[in-house]
Amino acid sequence: MKIRLVLAAVVASVASVGVAAPARADIPEPPPRPTTPGAWITGVGQFVYHEVNVEGHRITFGVAAGVTRHGTAYGVLTYRHALPDGKLLASGWADVTCVNVHGDTALVTAVEPDERSMLVNHGFYLKIIGGDRIELVQTGGDPTEPARRHCVDTADVPGINRYPVRPGHYVFGS
Repeated sequence: MKIRLVLAAVVASVASVGVAAPARADIPEPPPRPTTPGAWITGVGQFVYHEVNVEGHRITFGVAAGVTRHGTAYGVLTYRHALPDGKLLASGWADVTCVNVHGDTALVTAVEPDERSMLVNHGFYLKIIGGDRIELVQTGGDPTEPARRHCVDTADVPGINRYPVRPGHYVFGS
């Protein structure tokens, strides 16, 4: 099975302001990563894109989530996407469906219900390293491909850029 990935929040950019998005790429689906029973994460952080068509866009993610001892994830991920001039491009929230914590790395998956999203099957897949570096993959837009609800390690997705989190910080454990 293949997964269609959209890097960054550029699909929202195209829908809102007509900015051309980078090409999508079909890649083999990354292996699923399980939830970590008892894991938790909280924090807010921002990063700034340094990529074609989204240079200077500021993305803020807030997350408060955990996993029961039986492995069920719960919580919310909020997001805000602002243009370089500060104009709001998109904002909302998604239901956390997976938290995986191992050492100084946390994986978080959140799925935005279709009725709240500009995209059908919209999923966010974050990797937070040391509480202050973030990697992001988004999926969405294909009505035949439901958003994956398991955690995804961005190391399994080629071409991901890492961004320092500024300002803000995330803390997590298990």
